[in-house]
Amino acid sequence: MSILNQHKKIFSLVQVELEKLGFSEFEHDPVFYSFYAKKNEGLLSYLISFHLSTKDITLNYVRGYIMINPVNKILKQFIPDLSDNNELITLKNHINGGKQEDFKKINERLKTKKTGDYITAIMEHIKKIDLPFFNKYPTMETINQEIIDKVPEEDYFEWFNGAALNKIIIIMKLCNNPKYESYKSKNIKIGLQFVKQNPQMWKTKYERYISLINFLDSGKYLKIIEKDNMA
Repeated sequence: MSILNQHKKIFSLVQVELEKLGFSEFEHDPVFYSFYAKKNEGLLSYLISFHLSTKDITLNYVRGYIMINPVNKILKQFIPDLSDNNELITLKNHINGGKQEDFKKINERLKTKKTGDYITAIMEHIKKIDLPFFNKYPTMETINQEIIDKVPEEDYFEWFNGAALNKIIIIMKLCNNPKYESYKSKNIKIGLQFVKQNPQMWKTKYERYISLINFLDSGKYLKIIEKDNMA
């Protein structure tokens, strides 16, 4: 059996188990040996990403992510192609899907030559690492309260990837976070310093941030997300 077909078999078995947990959208990417499962809950979407070895069905990693739909709708005004920029993901599990030792233990099940044991090990990992992460953040407000309000600002980037500053400031605005004004002003000053040091690298990002701030402060974002609020 080819590697591609072996992967398809594993992913199809995992899909059956994930459907029992409410995941309803699935995608197999044979180019990157990956499989994605998505579950939509209100304004949030939960994504699990799997990556297998290029040589066999050894699991390289499983990672959990959260996407906030209103954040993406606003961000799309400034980053037109979110998928190519890897910006659809708002929040990542800061423990990065578990330790490498965890995946080694899962792959140990392959020695039994029982596919069922391997699938069980993968699902046990998901239930231990990813589902608790999803369950802890059922709304955008909980992300605002439990991460933006409680995590030190210097550690935000362990949670938010890509254009993190943009995502954070959008969440603050949507949740009426009292830190919005101070966080906004601080990053404008920091951004100016970076632009002065290296305009070629930072000018475009800084201008995008300023445009986003103006957009949020003008209230224009409300027309974009009002359909979500009515749902």
